[in-house]
Amino acid sequence: MCLMDVVTTYLYRLVDNDVYIKIPERFQMPEAYNSNPQKAYSINLQRSLYVLKQLGRMWYNYLSEYLLREGYNNDPLCPCVFIKKSESNFVIITVYVDDLNIIGTHEEISKIINYLKKEFEIKYLGKINFFFGL
Repeated sequence: MCLMDVVTTYLYRLVDNDVYIKIPERFQMPEAYNSNPQKAYSINLQRSLYVLKQLGRMWYNYLSEYLLREGYNNDPLCPCVFIKKSESNFVIITVYVDDLNIIGTHEEISKIINYLKKEFEIKYLGKINFFFGL
């Protein structure tokens, strides 16, 4: 069993719908836009920011698609659990925001860590001593 942390989790995903935010008060507008008040403008985000409410869903969808392509099954009763089994090996991944708890055989844990490293910057946080205070 091991615990992994995905670094800068929410910055991996492009925004999947139009999201506009107000321009911050202290932001200096270019001179070409000074003819109108700053309140007349907004910013269309191309990448996600930590403050957006949609981020958790967008991150989960991205990770889920990535794991499903690798052959993981998503548990319908607990969508934060992904399972992959073969005749002699297995791996179970539980997702909690940007933390991944990985349980399984040594061979499969090594494979999934290498697979995740191809797409994400991850940190190994060691063996799991407790989870959710248990």
